[in-house]
Amino acid sequence: MRGTALAWAVAGLVACSEPSTPPVADDPCAEASELVGELACVHLIPDRATWDAIARPTEAVDQVAMTKWLAPYTDEAVLQVPLFLAMDAFELHWELLANGFPDQFPGMDHVTYSAMVVNPDVKEYSSGNLWEFADGTWGFSVWDGRVAYNTVSRAQVVAIHAMLSERVLLAPLAFVPNTQLQVDAAASWTDLSFEVRQADESIVYEVYTPGVGYGVVKLYSPEELIAAEEQVDFGPHDILALDEAPFDIERPIAGAVTGTRQGELSHLNVRSAARGTPNCYVPDPRSVFAEWEGQLVRIDCGPTRLRIDPADLDDAEAFWAEQRPEPVPVVPADRATDTLMPLLELPTATAAERRAAVAAYGSKGANLATLYQRIDPALQLEGFLLPMAFYDQHLAQDDLQAEVLRIAADEALQLDGAARREALQALADRIEALPIDPALVSLVADQIAATFGGHDTMVRFRSSSNAEDALAFSGAGLYDSTSVCAADSLDADTLGPSRCDPDEPDERTIERGLRKVWSSAVGVAAWEERSWYGIPHDDVAMGILVNTRSKDERVNAVAFTGNPVADDDRLLLNAQVGWLDVVSAEAGVYPEQILVDVDGDDLELIRARASSEAEEVLDDAGALALARALLDIEAVMPIDEAVPDDRTLLLDTEWKVLADGRLVVKQVRPFLR
Repeated sequence: MRGTALAWAVAGLVACSEPSTPPVADDPCAEASELVGELACVHLIPDRATWDAIARPTEAVDQVAMTKWLAPYTDEAVLQVPLFLAMDAFELHWELLANGFPDQFPGMDHVTYSAMVVNPDVKEYSSGNLWEFADGTWGFSVWDGRVAYNTVSRAQVVAIHAMLSERVLLAPLAFVPNTQLQVDAAASWTDLSFEVRQADESIVYEVYTPGVGYGVVKLYSPEELIAAEEQVDFGPHDILALDEAPFDIERPIAGAVTGTRQGELSHLNVRSAARGTPNCYVPDPRSVFAEWEGQLVRIDCGPTRLRIDPADLDDAEAFWAEQRPEPVPVVPADRATDTLMPLLELPTATAAERRAAVAAYGSKGANLATLYQRIDPALQLEGFLLPMAFYDQHLAQDDLQAEVLRIAADEALQLDGAARREALQALADRIEALPIDPALVSLVADQIAATFGGHDTMVRFRSSSNAEDALAFSGAGLYDSTSVCAADSLDADTLGPSRCDPDEPDERTIERGLRKVWSSAVGVAAWEERSWYGIPHDDVAMGILVNTRSKDERVNAVAFTGNPVADDDRLLLNAQVGWLDVVSAEAGVYPEQILVDVDGDDLELIRARASSEAEEVLDDAGALALARALLDIEAVMPIDEAVPDDRTLLLDTEWKVLADGRLVVKQVRPFLR
C-alpha cells in the first residue's frame, strides 16, 4: 500500500498516451540489464567471454554449460531479435520478461508465457535451450506443444537455426530434438545444412532434483497428461511416470520421472526444486513403473540411480505433512447468523466487526461491503449477502457435513485421485438434489425485490466462502457464480425463457442458483487446492454475494495496485471488451494492458498491449478514471491480516464499465507479491 490517503482532482492529472506497444531499444538487453541492476540477457554471443558470462555450468554427463533462448515467431512480437538469458539473473524466460521488460510485458507470468511459446493459437515467440556439449559441439532445442498437430516443422527449425546462428558465433549449432515426435519428424528431413543430434543412448539415468518422495504411481503419455491436467486427475500425493518431459506441470505433485531428458532449469525442474520434490530421468519410465502403477511407493532420485520401494501409508502421511506449506487458517464459520444483510448495513467499522462479517457472510461479500462503505456510491453495485448458515442448514438435511468428513478422512480416496473425484462429484450431486426450503426462496425473492426494485431484475449469485479472497489463500477461480431471476421461481411453470431476460432460453431460478454456488464448495479443484494448503474441508462454508447482473457492459477489467509479478509499483490495468472475461478467455483472446505511473498528482498512461478484440478498450479518460478510483480504494481499504516482511501488499480488484458508461467496482481482495 502507498500509505497515504490521496484525493485526486481532475485538474491535477496529466495523461500521456504512448503507442499501443512501447518501443524497445536496438539492444533490448542493455535496457533490461540497466533496469534490473545486473546482466539480464544478451542478443549476441560473439565470444567465449560472453558465453561464460551468461551460461550456467551443468552437471549433465554430456554437457558443459547451458542457457535459454527466446526469438520472435511473428512480426507482431514486441521483441524482434533473439535473446539469450543470463542465467545468474533469471532461470526462466517469463521472469526476464516480467522484470526486464515491464513496459512491454506487465503482469507476465509462467502461464501466459507458456501459452505464448507453445500454444499455436496465441504463439508469438519460439524458445528453447542452448548447450555447450562435452564433445566440443553446440546445440539448441525448440519447445513445442508436445502433440502431433503442434510439433515443430522442418521449415521452423531451419528458420530458427539460421536466426540463432547469426547470433551465436562460437561454433556450428546442431538441432537437438526433445520429444519423440520431433525425433520422428527430423528423421525424414533431408539436405539440412546442420546436424540433428541424436539422443545419447548410453545415458541411462540423470537426476535434476535429488530426493525422496511418496506417492501413488500414475503413468502418462503426453496426450494423457494433457487430459489428466484438465480433469484434475493427479495431485500432491501422486508420482508421475511420464513418457516424455512436459513443458511444465503447474499443479503440485509428489515427484516426476521422465522418459526424455529435461535440463536442470526446465520449468518442471525449477518447480520441483522449489517444492523439494524428486525429479529424474530414466529412458523408459513406463516399463520401469509398470508393476507399481496405482500403488503407493517411495521413490528416491539418488545421485546415480532411481530406487523404488513399496510404501507404508503412515510413513507417507508423515512425509506429506512435512512437505506441505504451513497450514492456512480460515476464519471459523458462523453457522448461526441467518439474516440477509444489505452491503451497506453490514458492520465493518472495526477489525473485530470485519472478522465477524467474514465468519457470517464469507470473504468476498465482507470485503465488498467493507469497501462500499468507504467509497463513492457512484462506483457501487446494489447488493446484499446470504449468510453461510443457510449452506449449513441445507447440508444438514442429509448430514452431508459427515460425508465431507468421510471423504477427507478416507485413506483409499487420498491415494486414488479418480475415486476421489467421483466421490466429490457424487457429493456435489447430493447437494444439488436436496430440496431448497421454500421459506428461504421467499425470503431471498423479497430481498431481491427490495434491493433491486422488483422480481424481474436478473442478479448474480457469487461465491463468498471463508476460504477465498484472503491474504494467505486467494481461491481465485475455485468456486462458481451464476445468474438468477426471482420471477422464474415465482411463476407457475418451469419453462423458459427467463422472465428477467428473454435471451436466456431457460429459467434461472433462485433454487438453481443456490444449488450451483453451494455445490461448488466441494468442487474437485477447490478440494485439491484447500488440501494442499492444509485447510480442513469441514471448516469451509459458503455464503453468497448477490448483486446486479450487468448485461451489455462495455468493459470488464482487472486492476492491481502494482505489478503482481515484478518489483514495479505502477498500477496495472487489464481491460477487455464487455462480453469477454479478462482472466479466463479462450486461447488467442487477451486483454488490453495499461500501466499507470503515479507521480504525486500526475498520472501517466503507458499502453503496454492492445486487446486482441479491439484497438482500444479503455480510452484515456476511462483509464484515468479507473486509476483514480483504484488509488482512492487503496487509500481507504483496511487490511487486517499481517503482511510478511519479505512480501508487498497489493490490491487485486475487478471492475465493469456498464452499458450506460458508469464505472463500478465489483470485487476487491488482498494480494501478496
